[in-house]
Amino acid sequence: MESIHNRAGISSIDRDYIENKYHRQDQPFNPYDRLNYHGYEYDPSTGLNDQQMQEGLEALYNQTIGMDHALAKAKGFAYVLDHARIDISPHDYFFGFYNWARPLGKTFINKWNREVFDTMPEVTRVMQEYNASGTAELWLDTEHVVPYWVDIMQLGFPGLLERTRRYHAENTSLTETQEAFYSSIEIEYEAILRLLERLAEFADAHPGEKSELIADSLRNIKNGPPQNTYEALLVMYTYHVCAEYVDQFQVRSLGNGLDRSLYQFYKNDLASGRFTQEDIRSFLSYFMLQYSSVGNYWGQPFYLCGTDFDETTDISELTLLILDVYDSLDLYNPKIQVKIDYNTNRAITRRVLDMIRRGHSSFVFCCIPGITKSLMSCYGVTEEEARNCDISGCNEMHIRGKEACMISALPNAAKALTYVFTNGIDTVTGKQIGLQTGDVAEFHTFDEFYEAFLTQFRYILDTIMDTARAYEKYVSVINPSIMLSATVERSLQQAVDAYGFGLKYPTSSLLLCSFATTVDSILAVKELVFEKKLTTLSQLQIALQHNWEGYEDLRAAALNAEQKYGSGNSTADLYAAAFYRWFSTYVTGQKNSRGSVYKVGVPSTRHFITQGMQTEATPDGRKMGEECSKNVAPVIGMERGGVTAMMRSALNLQPWLFSEAYVLDMMLHPSAVSGEEGLDAMMGLMDMYMKNDGISIQFNVFSADMLRDAQLHPDKYKNLQVRVSGWSVLWNSMSHEEQDAYIKRAESIGG
Repeated sequence: MESIHNRAGISSIDRDYIENKYHRQDQPFNPYDRLNYHGYEYDPSTGLNDQQMQEGLEALYNQTIGMDHALAKAKGFAYVLDHARIDISPHDYFFGFYNWARPLGKTFINKWNREVFDTMPEVTRVMQEYNASGTAELWLDTEHVVPYWVDIMQLGFPGLLERTRRYHAENTSLTETQEAFYSSIEIEYEAILRLLERLAEFADAHPGEKSELIADSLRNIKNGPPQNTYEALLVMYTYHVCAEYVDQFQVRSLGNGLDRSLYQFYKNDLASGRFTQEDIRSFLSYFMLQYSSVGNYWGQPFYLCGTDFDETTDISELTLLILDVYDSLDLYNPKIQVKIDYNTNRAITRRVLDMIRRGHSSFVFCCIPGITKSLMSCYGVTEEEARNCDISGCNEMHIRGKEACMISALPNAAKALTYVFTNGIDTVTGKQIGLQTGDVAEFHTFDEFYEAFLTQFRYILDTIMDTARAYEKYVSVINPSIMLSATVERSLQQAVDAYGFGLKYPTSSLLLCSFATTVDSILAVKELVFEKKLTTLSQLQIALQHNWEGYEDLRAAALNAEQKYGSGNSTADLYAAAFYRWFSTYVTGQKNSRGSVYKVGVPSTRHFITQGMQTEATPDGRKMGEECSKNVAPVIGMERGGVTAMMRSALNLQPWLFSEAYVLDMMLHPSAVSGEEGLDAMMGLMDMYMKNDGISIQFNVFSADMLRDAQLHPDKYKNLQVRVSGWSVLWNSMSHEEQDAYIKRAESIGG
């Protein structure tokens, strides 16, 4: 192996190559459209360009019309892997795959999607109206999948194939669909093995410092399971490339705990002398840089740590090595979830908190006591399943190897509140989307107003779930989960698509958006109209219709109302908890159309911005188009009682009621976390949060002065990271309006 003399274990030349591997750094880049870019050109003799690939797949699609979709997709998958351009570079330990823009989506899956939805015009209408109005975001979710990495690592690609063949041979009375299920897996995994051999042959033909190791390792994982740390990383990378970019199922965790999945390989490598710790440091650097360079806006997740059911902690020297490599590379993508428990080594927690206060905002802590209570309370999950769950995507909690949770929708509670003032008319689209709950001027009590809001939101939730039930049951028709199904033995036993129906818990979820904006708006009506009588519902209705223009004094009263969630106000905490529990109780346990139930979560992803743009003025003083609150955090500027009061308000909600995901965002001033005393203070917050059943928590450490300077002098802050929702971005990639929102929040926390 080449000698590399730096802490990260990668040369500057190699890092520069990888950072330009997926898109050129000297060209404009849109992270939302990351798949439609290329980095360096590949040798044309190795395969087709994108247009040629599209043409070949179109012809293949026409040949497969009428064929079972799983079988047709598998043929398309094999065509892509057999004809894709490839590369092995002397600057990289991981291969290049050129045609990574989800070519099957354009040629197979999107057409099947249209075919299904064309038979459901009413469902399509509701989805379009809800999405266009900001009432809710509905879509067919195949983006939150974690394969069962335990079996992938133990069996490898050939072992998964052989297991499929065994179940195929044992089941002698198969329907046409079941036959296609097994055959499709065999076709895809045979194609993966051919790809590995093709890559190995390319490495043989292009000798270099890394090529011999690469070629040998590619052939090893073609013929059996991984035998060392590098081969394990190569298997993860290969699975990710094939699943996410070809099979079109995002891989939302690398390993069932990256340190857990790699640790035995790591120990064996050091004991046998196969690799040194410096070698493994280097492999980890090259591995993590792949995902950083892809530039997925939402980040590529993996998690660390955890505690087994027998209370054995999943922390090792490899955990520290991964953190050290990540720190030295100065990355914000991949993003890392850290599972902690009461017996978690406090040195690990302090290490991560120190990284956060130094600018690594790409961490979220996930607390096992709260997770266990949450999952066990929802849908019959055992304690062992709950404690050993995977953290998927941003901070979702899914039972390892047994759950496929589809995010059905992100309902916007603030939108339901606006419908009370418009009698259900959506002023963005001009359509009757909400219910006709009556003229708000005719409400004589706060209870009437509050009941109208719950009626509007209940109607939205019912419509969402009915709509999702209509199309989610067709997920295996629209996009069969072929690669995933091979990793799920229960799916193989039943000959049923894993993501559709083959896992033990085929759940669905609703993620609540604009929570604090809604609570503060309800309380503004209560305080300003019915308690202080500063206005009437009719006058407030007119003020909202005019976007507060001409009603500045009333808006100031709304913004400065006493009853604000997150400020330590007891009335606000009472109503926040009541609404939170009402939502959870109403949705949790309702049946979906895949044989399981609905769960609830509160991560608002980026919808606090996008839905805010579509949400009319609200009674809390917010104007049309301004962002709504995110996750379970207070409205910007309402943390009046400090971070401790804010955390108490959030914990008063009983986080365990949200069994899909619950996350609290905290912004801390640098002066509050400096030195050992500052680190102790952060640890104190973590202890308070975990002891009160908190689930996930994430931090930004900023001062308003620093952010204002960063806005004025972006060149000085090229590496400044910001935790947005369930991921981090660079400050300089944010819009001016988004930056202003963070400056405002930083101003509210003071020094």
